[in-house]
Amino acid sequence: MMIFVTSDDPTSKDMRKLEDVVFVNEQVGLGSKFFDCVKMSAGDALQDRIIAEAGNATPRIVFVRRDYTVSSVLQRTGISGGKLLKAMKSAARTEYKTNFDKMVRSYRKMLDELDRFDSKRAYIADQKKRLAAKPNASKAKKIEREEKELAEGMEEWKKQEAALLELKTKDDKPAEA
Repeated sequence: MMIFVTSDDPTSKDMRKLEDVVFVNEQVGLGSKFFDCVKMSAGDALQDRIIAEAGNATPRIVFVRRDYTVSSVLQRTGISGGKLLKAMKSAARTEYKTNFDKMVRSYRKMLDELDRFDSKRAYIADQKKRLAAKPNASKAKKIEREEKELAEGMEEWKKQEAALLELKTKDDKPAEA
């Protein structure tokens, strides 16, 4: 689990840094697929028997193992994109057989491919508009063929994504993403 304990002051400099810089990092977002992510207030963290003992500053990020022991804590200004990725990598390495870096790199490539599919979808929509204004049988067949190729490509992409997100835990059971 990755638990984000928020500050009571949502406008604080540390909270803005986290939300505007650290959490928008694509690698952090992709790496979070290894974790059940939880956000809790500082008050709720004080009442939790595990999180209350894990650091005292807010904001903080607490990594909890499957046996509910704390693996690492990042606090206040000690939270940066690089440090968060390092902590995520370390936590994932202890719990998963799946390689953290390899999964993140592969998923980034898949997201680039998804962007290409979106561009192709926009191109096809534009071509359909032009075809509606000026009908042409050969262009209509070409658009149909491109739509079919796009649909097949998206199906293949979804299969690859499902396979990539089958994270293998060290106890050999597939984990939920």
